[in-house]
Amino acid sequence: MTWPTVKHRVLDLFQASLEEGMLPRQWRHAKIIPLKKPNKEKNTTAKAWRPISLLATLGKILESVVAERISHAVETHGLLPTSHFGARKQRSAEQALVLLQEQIYTAWRGRRVLSLISFDVKGAYNGVCKERLLQRMKARGIPVDLLRWVEAFCSERTATIQINGQVSEVQSLPQAGLPQGSPLSPILFLFFNADLVQRQIDSQGGAMAFVDDFTVWVTGPTAQSNREGIEAIINEALDWEKRSGATFEADKTAIIHFAPKVYKLDQGPFTIKGQTIEPKDHVKILGVLMDTKLKY
Repeated sequence: MTWPTVKHRVLDLFQASLEEGMLPRQWRHAKIIPLKKPNKEKNTTAKAWRPISLLATLGKILESVVAERISHAVETHGLLPTSHFGARKQRSAEQALVLLQEQIYTAWRGRRVLSLISFDVKGAYNGVCKERLLQRMKARGIPVDLLRWVEAFCSERTATIQINGQVSEVQSLPQAGLPQGSPLSPILFLFFNADLVQRQIDSQGGAMAFVDDFTVWVTGPTAQSNREGIEAIINEALDWEKRSGATFEADKTAIIHFAPKVYKLDQGPFTIKGQTIEPKDHVKILGVLMDTKLKY
């Protein structure tokens, strides 16, 4: 059958799905293919692999439509923080890096140190709790009809795993999170962690995120004076973690003090979940390696 022959049936199916908040079972099934992450020498641990969901083509088309509708509502009504980048129009990684660079230079012009902490969410999409996601989308003004559809999208999902041509039995996923590979997952994740990012950017500090990459900073006369602010940020992040069902990986948390050359930096460690985190001389932010003097 050609597209002109079936297009009206497909459009009717899409319309019915949106109006009734229901999805065919086949559209909620994923064939999961594990792909090896770059720069991972050992492939014998789960952390070395990224599970990618291969989804039904028609389902992905409708997911793109829903993502576009949600994105339109976000930008029209300002439903997400302006410092939340990624999965949004005119919110690129380059713009996020420019924002951070401007904040560092502004701090330096005021002879202040900018202390930054970068968090990594373990299995970000997989860790999304459906109930928390829907609560946060509702609180930020997403229409009821879209909420009903998103609830169906996240419910009663199934999957098979394919490795070296071998396919597992179909498994139900009671806590499926968001499928990595869906065009809808990125914009949904922005709502999931928006409360974490929602803070004013001013001369005292700020926050930004690129989908699941979350970065916060404070400024002060010295790195030592910023210590209390960084510890408060850590406590706030851990509180959000408990409320959300997400998990921050302590060993991937990075802290750095950006300071003018005349400053001697405090290198005192911080503690996260019982793990000691030493401030670093350089960190990678959105794929860009930055050192304490902002030399790339």
